[in-house]
Amino acid sequence: MAAVKIVELDDTNTCKICDNALARYSCPKCNIIYCSLSCYQSNSHLECSETFYKDNILEELNSDKDNVESKTKMMEILKRAHEDNQIVFSDNDDTFGECSGFNINDFLDLDSADENELDSDDEEDILDIGDRLAGIDLDDAEQVWGKLTEDEKQEFVAFLKSEDITNLIPSWKPWWLYYNKKVEELDTTEEYKKSCPEICDIKDFSELTSKIPDDSVKYNLINILAAYAFTTRYFNGEHFDFAQEAVSCMATISLALKVGQTFTDFESAVISVEQECVHSDWIISDTENTQTMREDLEKILKGPNKAENKFYILCALSDVHNLLKASLKPAKNGESSGGFSKQFPNEHFPSVKLEETPRIKNHLKKVDYFLSYAKDHFQS
Repeated sequence: MAAVKIVELDDTNTCKICDNALARYSCPKCNIIYCSLSCYQSNSHLECSETFYKDNILEELNSDKDNVESKTKMMEILKRAHEDNQIVFSDNDDTFGECSGFNINDFLDLDSADENELDSDDEEDILDIGDRLAGIDLDDAEQVWGKLTEDEKQEFVAFLKSEDITNLIPSWKPWWLYYNKKVEELDTTEEYKKSCPEICDIKDFSELTSKIPDDSVKYNLINILAAYAFTTRYFNGEHFDFAQEAVSCMATISLALKVGQTFTDFESAVISVEQECVHSDWIISDTENTQTMREDLEKILKGPNKAENKFYILCALSDVHNLLKASLKPAKNGESSGGFSKQFPNEHFPSVKLEETPRIKNHLKKVDYFLSYAKDHFQS
């Protein structure tokens, strides 16, 4: 089956009112192309749209003055138009005066039955897509995409091109934000751990090496934790949904993980992550991102309380460990063959150079080492 292609915006199909969405309609009066009702009713097109509504309504009223049913329907239309500020009649409009028995105030006196009928029509449209999505896993993009009409698919694509989708996504609340200085009951202190990543099995450091760890190991660990904090925020807590990309992000900005670079102090370990974010050709960051990363790193290093100051470090490294393993798993059958994946393939997003399997396995060995070191030797 041929893949559905995204419609590229150009001068011939871009809305001439907002200039940032796919134009799907044409104004019957001035022939300008536009994307939506809001653009059609915008201030820049208001004079034309009001005139069109007014001319058509008056023409209909004058052509069928004695038809009660027709007048009732026109009242409904006018009521809606009046509520939406789509149409304005002047007190001096002679044409409207020819329509004996009709006054704009009359249109606000429709009985409740008419209102209910209009509301019912709107609800019917909403239930239509609701019926189609009944029983569908709304987290499965392929299933949802398959239930949309062609018009809905085109509108969705146009919406993505015209809106900053990140403004519609709620911000992720990291699990390491909990901290309490006071001594609490056991049940209370254990509650926050339910949202933390599960700590994986950790070998004793002595089983890995008999060599006493150098002081630089601590700062190399901090470099990796800083990269982890940035990456999880960057993917809004959904790093496991994009495991390969998230691993590539961490490997790109953590030189301790990427090339085994050694750091000798806290500041150089953190600044390195900030600089690699700036130098990357696909990671977008700013001062606010890096400041948040520093605050997150401080909380991870502090832990949930003084008695368990290593707990968040072990949780974070365990999360990195599991993320690396997840990135090694092949895609599920059919995961990338559906209509949604064809419509939005990887090439439509910034180019990401994914880590190769041998490198990921090498990263896993490093993380296992740092897990053991953190458990047995790390001191904040």
